[in-house]
Amino acid sequence: MKTLSTIPSIETPNLILREIETPDSTDLACFMTQSRYQRHIAHKLKDMDEVKEFVRRQVAVQNDSHRRVYHLAAEERLSTEVVGDGFLISHQDSSLEMGWGLHPALWSMGFGTEIGRGLLGIGFEKLRAKTMWCKIMSANGASKKLAKRIGMAHSKTHVDYPVGQGRFEPVDIYTMSADQYFDLPY
Repeated sequence: MKTLSTIPSIETPNLILREIETPDSTDLACFMTQSRYQRHIAHKLKDMDEVKEFVRRQVAVQNDSHRRVYHLAAEERLSTEVVGDGFLISHQDSSLEMGWGLHPALWSMGFGTEIGRGLLGIGFEKLRAKTMWCKIMSANGASKKLAKRIGMAHSKTHVDYPVGQGRFEPVDIYTMSADQYFDLPY
């Protein structure tokens, strides 16, 4: 699998997916600290200071040619406001773990699907992953539907998966191979 020091921006019909930048902290904090947003995510940021520190860490590694984690902002094309985010984590087996988040005010409007499809494109086309996968909290029905909508298939369920910060949750794993991605209809 290829590694990149920076990910080129990509455009979807309504969004620009690009590397996180320091000024994004304010927009990200507007949704990342909401309890509705945090309900089904692993890493919870409690306030603006934690969001700023998270962004600082992501920006600090962007030029590292050996980086394994790519965190992207989803900027709404018309307003230029950051309304969502996505991440890709490179694993030893040439797979990429992916995940996405979206401002709760924009749920059920197709933006999450755009982020998910954009992440698949970056992972398979730019980073040349052989497989991509995501873990979704079992109670998060909307994200499970989104994973299926973008072409991923349920592969297994873990009843007690370590999701971070000392927490264990039931999760569903969804996967897609590069062959499956390149066979998707346009």
